Parts: sequence; structure tokens; C-alpha cells
Amino acid sequence: MPNPKGVGGNAGLNAYDKRMLASIVHQVWRHAQIFVSLAVERGVGEAFYTLLELAEWAVSQRRRLSPRSPQRPAMVTTSGMKIGRILLEDIDTFVHAIGENLAKLQFSNLSPEEVEEEALTIIEGFLAWSTMMASQLGISHHLRPQTLWFER
Repeated sequence: MPNPKGVGGNAGLNAYDKRMLASIVHQVWRHAQIFVSLAVERGVGEAFYTLLELAEWAVSQRRRLSPRSPQRPAMVTTSGMKIGRILLEDIDTFVHAIGENLAKLQFSNLSPEEVEEEALTIIEGFLAWSTMMASQLGISHHLRPQTLWFER
């Protein structure tokens, strides 16, 4: 997948920008792991609420990074805030697209195990996208590699 709406590279990003962007990616990773744990333990339907929380968080953070927001981080540059808003908007878009796909899976003729397997594949794709964004934005060194794990 391409950069978030064409934004890429790390030109002009300071250390505060990179930490802020890394925290966004970290939230995706954290919610992806919670999703996997809940999907395996309680089912895909229950796990989706974790992604809805991520979408709500992304919307609230996007507002916070608005140029008119009194809560915007003081040390983050205008460029960093713009990239952050775009990344957060993409996260919100992905979560809603994932929700539509998961709903289709839930009402398909697949067995519960097959639904779970497909859902985990979708989440792994979301995680791979966020990892690629971190790499392209030059913030990978601010993050520890994330691997989804689960036990049956």
C-alpha cells in the first residue's frame, strides 16, 4: 500500500514529530494484539469493539492535532501534525473497512474457525500496513517490532 495519502519520507520531521507518529503506530499495534486475543478467546464479533475504540481514539487524536486545537502538542511541527492527522484518518478509514469485511465474514457460510482465520489475516494486513508506514516515515527505530501472537 502507498504512503498515507501520498505523504512519505521524514524530511522536516523533528524528534518530537517522530515520537508522536511512533505513538500512533504503537496504538495500532496495541489494539491489533488486543483484537487477536479477544478474537481467539471470545470470537471475532466481540473483538471488533477493540477496533472501534481505536477508530474513536484516532478521531479524537486527529482533532487534537488540528491547527486550531488548544491541546495540540507544542513541540510537534506543522508538518508532523499534518502527517499525524493523515495517518489517523487512514486508521479510521481502515477500521471501518475492516468492520465491513468482518461483518461479511460473520454472515458468510464459513465455519467459526474459518471466520477467525480470515479475521486474523485481515488484522495481520493492517499491522503490516502500519509497520510499512513507520518504516517510510523513518520512525521504525522509535518502535520495537511487533508480532501478533495467540494460543488456541
